[in-house]
This record gives sequence, C-alpha cells and structure tokens, in this order.
Amino acid sequence: MAQTQALQPKPFRFSSPLVAVISHLRFGLQNLFLLVILAGLLLGGHWIWIAFLIVVATINVGNALLPCDLDEPENPPHALHDFFARAGLPLMLANGLLLVHYFTDGDPLHIVAGLKHFGIGLDVARASSSVFDKAVAIVAVSLMWVLGQSNAHELSHRIHSKLDLSVSRWMNALALDPAHALHHPYCHHRLAGLPHDPGTARRGESLYAFTRRSFVEINEFAAKAEAARLKRRGLRWLSVRNRFLTAWAIPVFYVAVAFAIGGLPSVAAFLAAAGYAHLTFEGITYIQHYGLFRLESERIDERISWDVYGAISSAATYNVNRHSDHHLHPMRHCADLKVSPGAPNLPYAYSALTTMAMIPPLYRRIMQPYLDNWDRNFATPAELAYMREHSIPHAEPATILRAA
Repeated sequence: MAQTQALQPKPFRFSSPLVAVISHLRFGLQNLFLLVILAGLLLGGHWIWIAFLIVVATINVGNALLPCDLDEPENPPHALHDFFARAGLPLMLANGLLLVHYFTDGDPLHIVAGLKHFGIGLDVARASSSVFDKAVAIVAVSLMWVLGQSNAHELSHRIHSKLDLSVSRWMNALALDPAHALHHPYCHHRLAGLPHDPGTARRGESLYAFTRRSFVEINEFAAKAEAARLKRRGLRWLSVRNRFLTAWAIPVFYVAVAFAIGGLPSVAAFLAAAGYAHLTFEGITYIQHYGLFRLESERIDERISWDVYGAISSAATYNVNRHSDHHLHPMRHCADLKVSPGAPNLPYAYSALTTMAMIPPLYRRIMQPYLDNWDRNFATPAELAYMREHSIPHAEPATILRAA
C-alpha cells in the first residue's frame, strides 16, 4: 500500500521562491527600456522616436492608469534587484556608444563592422536618420541615463562594496555628476532639510538656480572631504588614491572615447545627452525635498521628503520615490523600503514633475497648495517661528488664522 502511494503522481505546485521572484521581475523594467532604445538606435530612422515614444508612454500612461505601488513584500530577492541595477551600466554604455556613432561616418573601433557580422546594419541606420531622428536619439539616450541614476543612487549606499561604488560612479559620470557617490551618503543624508544642504531645494528657488548651487556645493564638499581623508592617511592630494579626481576622470574618459570615434560632433552629442541628463537628474533631486526644511535641533523624519507611489516609476527607479523611508533608513535595501503614511505626497510622478520644474512659474503654481498644506499640517511650531523670523513665505495654521 505504501509503495502504491509512493508511485502516485504528486500535484504540481509553484515553489514559494519562484512565486516570490515573479512579482519582482517588474524591477527589470528599466533594463527593458534600455533595450528598447538600443533597438531603436540599431534600426535607425523613425524607429528611434518610436522607441522613445514607447518608453515615455509606458512611464506616463502606466503611472496614470495603474494603481499606486504600495507593495511591501517580505524577504524580497535582493540578488535579483542587484543584478538588474548593475546590469544597467553596460546597457547605458551601449546606448551611449551607438549614439556617438550617429554623428560620424567612421568606424575606428570596428563596432559597425562587428555588428554587420550579426546582420545589423548600423551604417545603414545612421545614414537613413535625419537631423530630427538624431536629436530624438540624444534625448532618448539622455532619458536612459537619467533612469540609470536611480541605480547609481542605490549602489552609492553600498559603502562597503568596491564593485557597487565603482559601478555607481561610472553611471553618475554619464550625467556629469561623478562626485555624487562621494557626497550623497555622507553629506545629503546628514543635512537633508537644512537650509544649507546642497541637495535640498529652497522655497521659490528655480530648478536652474538649484542646479548651479547644487553642482558647485556638491563638488566643493567632495573635494574637501577627500582632501581631509587623504591627509589623515598621509597621502598626497594629487594621486590615484584621490577618489574625487578619479571620479572626474571617468567623464573625461567618456569624452575622449567620443572624440576618438567621431571627433567634435560626437563629443557634442555626448555632452548634449549628458548635460540634459544632469539637468533632469538634478530635477529629481530638486523635487524630492522642494520647500521642506527642519531645524538643526531636529532629527530627520518622514516629513522632510516628498513621496509618490506610481507603479511604473517605482519599478523603473528601484523604489527611490519611497524617499521618506529611504532617509529614515539610508542603508535599507531598495527592495525593503516601506510606504510612509506620515510623509507628504507629490501630486504627480517624478517624470511629470521634473518636466514641469523646467518651467519655474508653472512648477511653483502647482506646488504652492502642497507647501501650504505642509505648513498647516506637518510643520512644527518651532519651524513656523523660524519661517516668520527669516521672512520665508509660508501658510499659517488655520488656528492662527482664526485668532487673527
């Protein structure tokens, strides 16, 4: 009897690890976007802007139609998330390499010839692409590099992993922000919300003013911090041990490669894509804390960051939009970040608000009601007193308005 039972077929069931992994495959969405843009570049012509429109429509329409991502899984597969994040770098570099080839007829690295062996006619693709197609290619690749900064951000917190820190810097360099990994974990997370934090946008400050201030102050902090570290170790500032210099050597290397491939036109294309990526990346940083602040005596809490839970944005940026919990637990893996019930919420996803921020009057008009709400429902009495004392525009709580 026992033998008969042993021979009976067992019902098929998904293993619990497989089921757990399936839902997390959505975090490979950014890699899929990178492959879509890569395919558009390989095909050339109208396929470039078709690929671009597919990505943009998926992000914006998906965020609008899908329910908010409030999922908080137990024991998420960290290795899968890490694989997706690290795999973004070669895909980002491949997009950049194809982009600079669109601005030359040459093939010094024999990439065009190599692709021909696989039946891919990159020479035909670039020859059939108009000026408009090439302009869209710059914007499309720039968008991919912006999305990749979320990978770089996540990996910059792996301060004990030389591999992840290195990958982070190579990604940051594509947005002309190689010092980000030297500044972000050590300065921004300590100063977030304070008036002198380079990564916190002040009330009424435009994206462009913020970008200028942030760029200067971040690099100044990184250079000084690295000089102090080298001095403590008895090392010279001008050396290969200087992480600030070696970080900035990466975009210089990128420019050199672009020049070797196509001269000044290819360099201009790379700098255009990297420059726009830098501005857009700064736009995300700009909206994450815009107008929020705390006093020196106050600890960082969930009130100091704007959250938004768009399903596509969450998947494509490794939950970086759960920013409040990230600041409360900066070493927490992106897959473990929680929804913060006490955090202020943005009215739109990062992608939409970053575009709006490029028109400062529009952005201020959209955000003013949300700042007023923050003043009335989130600000402490001490913060309101500070705003009055320093003539910072703010909304008074309803109780004070009635008393007046």
